[in-house]
Amino acid sequence: MGKLRVAINGYGVIGKRVVDAVAIQNDMEVSGICDVSADYRTRIAEGKGFRIFAPDREIEQQLASSEIRVVGLLDDLLEMSDVVVDCTPKKISTQNAQQYSRHAVKVVFQGGEKHETAGHSFVAQANYASALGRKMTRVVSCNTTATVRVLHALDSAGLLLRARGVLLRRATDPWESHLDGILNTIVPEPTIPSHQGPDAKTVLPHLDVVTVACKVPETLGHLHYWFREGYVQSLNASVFHMSASFWRRW
Repeated sequence: MGKLRVAINGYGVIGKRVVDAVAIQNDMEVSGICDVSADYRTRIAEGKGFRIFAPDREIEQQLASSEIRVVGLLDDLLEMSDVVVDCTPKKISTQNAQQYSRHAVKVVFQGGEKHETAGHSFVAQANYASALGRKMTRVVSCNTTATVRVLHALDSAGLLLRARGVLLRRATDPWESHLDGILNTIVPEPTIPSHQGPDAKTVLPHLDVVTVACKVPETLGHLHYWFREGYVQSLNASVFHMSASFWRRW
């Protein structure tokens, strides 16, 4: 059996990491990268020897005018691929779904899309088996992935009854901070729960989890604070249970 041919649609924050990860697998190969940008990121991909594709003729001409060698369109890339990892910006993936279906490739969407786009949400540590045999899945966002990883570990060890989280989210990507970044303020999400808690339940439906979130003026990463109610086995085999009065306030 030959190597699994993986197409990556979108070469931004997520896409460039997916490409590098696929490239070092013994049983996979990068069949090509589709992107719309003629900036340094696409040039880096081309410099690494990856084949560049465009979503349509207009973008193909724009890339070519920037001296980026385009070897075909997205349709061509899908024809020579077994799987496509869609790393395009939020809401664009849904528009691509029909195109993927026409080419009968398996699809991995990213967390910017809704659960309903793929009908399955995925975190490897928590629900790998449920993704086997599916035609498409969605890798949840970085915040939701971190939430699931932490709570699944506690839950698997029998240490979790319920959890309440406060998420401080970076405001924007560094190269877009001049467009939509914030300065000297925070921007709370207007509803409780914030979307990360319900999103975690698309992976682990039984979780009792509530999250609140806000954007903060930095671009380095996200910070989570968790309050959990559970049971901890002490040295003398006694059981400690956090005060229920705390949880009544949530």
